[in-house]
Amino acid sequence: MKNRRLLLSRLPALGLALAWLAGASLVIPHAFAKEDTKEEEAKKTEDKPAPKKKKKVAEEEPAKKKPAATEPAKEKPKAEPTPEKPKPKADPAPEKKLDEAPKDVSGSAKANGKMEPSSEFEETGAEVKRKDNGKVTGGTSSKDMAGWELVHYDGRDYVTGGSLQRFYRFETHTVDGSSAWFRSSVLIMKANIGSQDLLINNIKFVLSYPVLEMDGKVLFSRLDLCKLIDPVLRPSYIGTAEDFSTVIIDPGHGGHDSGAKGVYGYEKDFTLKLAFQLKADLEKRGLKVVMTRSTDEFITLGGRVEIANKVPHSIYVSLHFNSAGSSATGIETYAFSPQGASSEYGASSVDSVSFQGNHRDSENIALATAIHASVISHFKLVDRGVKRARWYVLKGLQRPGILFEGGFVTSPTDCRLIAADNFRVELAHTIGDAISNYKRALKPQR
Repeated sequence: MKNRRLLLSRLPALGLALAWLAGASLVIPHAFAKEDTKEEEAKKTEDKPAPKKKKKVAEEEPAKKKPAATEPAKEKPKAEPTPEKPKPKADPAPEKKLDEAPKDVSGSAKANGKMEPSSEFEETGAEVKRKDNGKVTGGTSSKDMAGWELVHYDGRDYVTGGSLQRFYRFETHTVDGSSAWFRSSVLIMKANIGSQDLLINNIKFVLSYPVLEMDGKVLFSRLDLCKLIDPVLRPSYIGTAEDFSTVIIDPGHGGHDSGAKGVYGYEKDFTLKLAFQLKADLEKRGLKVVMTRSTDEFITLGGRVEIANKVPHSIYVSLHFNSAGSSATGIETYAFSPQGASSEYGASSVDSVSFQGNHRDSENIALATAIHASVISHFKLVDRGVKRARWYVLKGLQRPGILFEGGFVTSPTDCRLIAADNFRVELAHTIGDAISNYKRALKPQR
């Protein structure tokens, strides 16, 4: 343990991120030791994405029954031979020391989603003309005052993989075909060029924008850096973070809104049972708990938000279970979509609008990471990813909050677990561990 603490002391830029990415241990066990096998299994699951239930995003009254909805398949970029990378015509600029992460510029987004250019950037290139499977040509590149290398493409700012490597102190950064790797002794990050999928210590995240490649340089959107990568890797640097003493547990559905009909019961009953089990676990840890419902009653979506916003020094956890075809399985966790990004379920016309829930973007993704990583690492269930969506219950929150989908009640395999009391007790304890890790991770380094 002493050696592990010494190792963390040599990586101050990473804060306490590794502690919660691990659940109860220092880091997630190095699952990439068997990365090829796991990647093949994940691809089999993702190649045939199951249709997802359609949740309410902006409506007040949920319907009595959930209509079957089909989620459009997410087409992955086709593999193609890697073209020979042209050598740069000019010597690269001397490397600068990166003193701080690029400032979040999402608040200056125009109504059309384009980012306002910053006056501190010096443009040196030409506008991008072509994009193909994540590979782009041209573009405007610059270095900001902290030494981050930025590329302006299609109205959006991107940072280079080299800048990420230097700032977060990865020992190596390599590109192998369509995969970009970042490795240190305690952290492995993998991005797929042309895709929004990102793995951090084998935990899946879905970025707001695909990772690109230009002139041999891997590019991450500045929005994803500010709203996902940095708060996940450096939670103790989240400026808006506040300590909390209360957890608001919101069991989804209730009353005439039964939620999804599962193989062994209804979603509304399973969420309430899990909520009581989580309440008992958190209270043993010295935390206060407020439940939006404690009986089989119907609470409007707005009513749930109102309850949460009345509780000071708190975080919000909405509990749900998924539904789709019988073959769909796995865990997914949602944080609210940041301003300037599209929502999986929201209309594009609201993408540039900032909602109340966006005031806690960094804490939201950090809390989602803590819970999702803890559950996936403990149970070894199918990882469907930490995702973003504009759920109604997250949109108006004045507190950090997430929506957790704890498996598919329509899957015989998942629902057999969900209906088992001992599984829910263990799931509640794992979520409790995650909330404790999140609470510790937000504290600044000493």
